[in-house]
Parts: sequence; C-alpha cells; structure tokens
Amino acid sequence: MGMTMGIEIGEGKIIISRELSDLDHFVLDAVKLIEKYTRYVIVSGYITILLGRSRGTEDVDFVIEPLHRGEFEWLCGEALVGGFEFLNPEDCGGLYEMLQEKMGIRMARRGEIIPNAEIKFPKDTFHEEALKKRIPVVLNDDEIYISPIELQIAYKLYLGSDKDVEDAFFLYELFKKNLDRRLLDGYAKRLKVEVPF
Repeated sequence: MGMTMGIEIGEGKIIISRELSDLDHFVLDAVKLIEKYTRYVIVSGYITILLGRSRGTEDVDFVIEPLHRGEFEWLCGEALVGGFEFLNPEDCGGLYEMLQEKMGIRMARRGEIIPNAEIKFPKDTFHEEALKKRIPVVLNDDEIYISPIELQIAYKLYLGSDKDVEDAFFLYELFKKNLDRRLLDGYAKRLKVEVPF
C-alpha cells in the first residue's frame, strides 16, 4: 500500500499531507460532531498512526471538556441522527452519567464496532493539560487537535507495554529536533518514568 506522506513540523503546528484512510475519515467525522459542542483533544495510539506509524488501533481516545447534561444530550442526539451509535447499552442520559463518573463512552458508525471513539471527561491533571495545551494538526484540509508530543511520549513510557514504548520512541525520533526536552523530562518525572533516549 504505497502511501506517500509529507509531514512539516512548524511553530506550534504540524502539517500532514497524505491519502486518508478509513480510520482518518472516521476521526474527522467524529471531530466535526464533537467540536460543535465542546473542546477536545485526541490522545494515545491514533496520534502515532496519524503521524505515519503503521500499526492497528480499534479505538481513538478523545478527552473532552466537560459539558452540561443538556449540551451533551444535543451532541448525543445529533450523533444518533448523523449515522453514529453508542456501543454502551445506555440512553443519552445514562451515557452522560457514565462520563460524570469518569468512565469512557464509545461511539462508532452505525452497525460497526471498529473503529470507535472512546470519549471521556478529563480523568487527571495530565488530561487537563493535554486539553489546555493541545496542538493543531492540519491533515490535508482539515484541522484536528492532539496532545502535546512531550506529554504523549512520557505517557506512553508510563503505560509501558511494548507497543506503547515503540510509539514513544517513534514520536521521539520524529520530533527530536523540535522537542522541549525540559518539558519532556518534567512530564516523565511527574509520571515517575525514565526517558531511555
């Protein structure tokens, strides 16, 4: 599968031009819906896929700024009308309660289970910082927001599975000329992990 890809890393912005995958289209559709109602940031595995690492993922993790129940019910209703469904056996009110309890809810295209978006309110200060310091990625003509790379690397090292450590190394190699090393080491220290590179 010959995907040619261009990545430009500018001041506070990443620009990517490439052919979009089904997963990218799904993410862009989810983003268009979510950003009408609240701020979001994408964290975790999809970031490395977006940036060119070929690996599978079934879910895309969204952290969203907490909404009031009424706003969430509008979002939920629009999702259901717009061809999405929620994989949790709850109505919109029940889904909102799950979010309130710091649980993730899963949204997929109607009739499909994979890929899905796992949507949650911030669970900790790292999620809050990812939202506050999110960085724009221009993907062809669309803009999406991802977690700061330094936080992403440290968090992947903290998760510690082989796949997560490989993701961390991939991101480090791609961004090493542009990373804020003090920021990276600061996150690593707070997460009590060593940066092995």
